[in-house]
Amino acid sequence: MSHDHDHHHHHHSPVRALSWALAITAVFFVVELIGGWWTGSLALISDALHMGFDLTALGLGLFAARMGRKPADPKRTFGYQRVEVLAALINGVTLILITGVILREAYGRYFVPQDIKAKEMIVIAVIGLLSNLAAGAVLYRSSRSNINLRGAFLHVLSDALGSLGAVVAGVLVLETGWRQADPLVSALICVGIVVTSYWLVRDSIHILLEGTPAHLELEQIRSALAALPGVRSVHDLHLWSVTRGTESMSGHLVVTTAEHTAPTLRAGAKLLKEKFGITHVTLQVETSGHPECEDTIPPPDEPE
Repeated sequence: MSHDHDHHHHHHSPVRALSWALAITAVFFVVELIGGWWTGSLALISDALHMGFDLTALGLGLFAARMGRKPADPKRTFGYQRVEVLAALINGVTLILITGVILREAYGRYFVPQDIKAKEMIVIAVIGLLSNLAAGAVLYRSSRSNINLRGAFLHVLSDALGSLGAVVAGVLVLETGWRQADPLVSALICVGIVVTSYWLVRDSIHILLEGTPAHLELEQIRSALAALPGVRSVHDLHLWSVTRGTESMSGHLVVTTAEHTAPTLRAGAKLLKEKFGITHVTLQVETSGHPECEDTIPPPDEPE
């Protein structure tokens, strides 16, 4: 049996990025909440409410990032990296719940519009947009390889869309006097929130259900292993992610004779690392007379 483990050391970048994003969001949450109440803008109040949830989400993400750095122990042999996936799932579900609150208020205000201080609303919304862009820039680089930070980044991005929508609503009210623009823009913001939340929830559930990573094809890996010298068939092949960017694989290779065992283990681990980027691998090599080989899955037939 072969174990090829190349553990990635967690650095402090995700924690630092989340800390900065949390600080930026906290400051402007207070500004926008007061500004929304002062101007009477639902778009600003909605965005402030969204930011309030984001503070909780970013705090949860920061906690998950710190937990994810803890080493494995006898009770958590894979470590605590899955906490990041759970945090991402909670963030996605929370975003969807936010839309219900916003839509309910927007529905009422569309039919009973309220007076809005459009100029002040635009100024506050522009400042909010800039703060969201700053927080998003801090999170973007790490969000591409970390699902926890991806969830935090999507929160900040949806906040930015909310601030942009508030700017548009303020301009429409200021130029045309159409006060329904404010709740209408709030409702449109919800569409973007639902879409980004769906992606996040879908990917989180896929990882928690031990789904095959989207960028890897199980049958392609099976065929590559079956093509190794001395390998007759491949069975019990499993491929999953501990968290985004940390893939693991296990499988059984059936060889013709026991002499092929050691070379096949080395060749299999090298193939998986170099061709597919899988470094956390457990392979078991069996001879064709092994009792577990009766249910083996032979390699696919070559096309004629």
